[in-house]
Amino acid sequence: MPARLIAVAVLALPVLALAQKLPADCSKAPAPRQPLEISAGGTKFAPKSVKLTRAGDMKSGDEEFEMFRVTFESEQAFNAPLEAGVTVLVRKGQALDGKIFRKLPVKETAKQPAPTPGTPEVQGWSFKNRPAEFDSNHALHMASLRLEFGKRQGDTMPGNITLCVPKGQKTMFDKTPSKEDSYAIGTFQARVAKN
Repeated sequence: MPARLIAVAVLALPVLALAQKLPADCSKAPAPRQPLEISAGGTKFAPKSVKLTRAGDMKSGDEEFEMFRVTFESEQAFNAPLEAGVTVLVRKGQALDGKIFRKLPVKETAKQPAPTPGTPEVQGWSFKNRPAEFDSNHALHMASLRLEFGKRQGDTMPGNITLCVPKGQKTMFDKTPSKEDSYAIGTFQARVAKN
C-alpha cells in the first residue's frame, strides 16, 4: 500500500472511533477534518443546508451582546425533517471570524466559558428528528461542544464542530434513558444569511 494511502487510513481511524464512541468531553479537542456527520438520536444525516443567522441581541448589566445561530438541516425546507443547531454570543460589534466556542459537560452555568459572568458563550444547542418526534436540547440533556469558526469569505463562513450528547440520559418528561448518542462532528461551510 502506498505511504500516502497508509497515512490517510491511519488518520481516519480516530474519526471512525469518535463517531462510534463519543469522548467524555468534546469541548477539549478541535473537530476532526472530515465531512460533517450528524446523528439526531441515532438517525444519521449529512446536511444539505447549513446557515448562519443573526439570532438577536442581549444585555447583561451594561454589556451588550449579539447572538448567532448555525443551523444544519437535512434538506432546504421549512421545518426540515432532521436538524441540529447551536446558538452562540459575542460582544456587540465583534466578528465571529476565528472564534472558538465551548460548552463543558457540566450543569452549572457559572462553570461554562463566558464573556461575562453568568452569560455563557454557548446559549443553546438542539437536535430534531421530526418524523420520529425526537427533540434533544440544552434544557433537556447534557452535552459538550467545541465550535470553531474560520475566516468569513463573502457570504460563506467555514467552521468545525464537535457537539456530543451521550446516550443514557433521562429528562423530567421521559424517565427512559436515551438509547442513542446525538452528535455533530466535522467541518462545514455555512451560508451567511442577510439580515
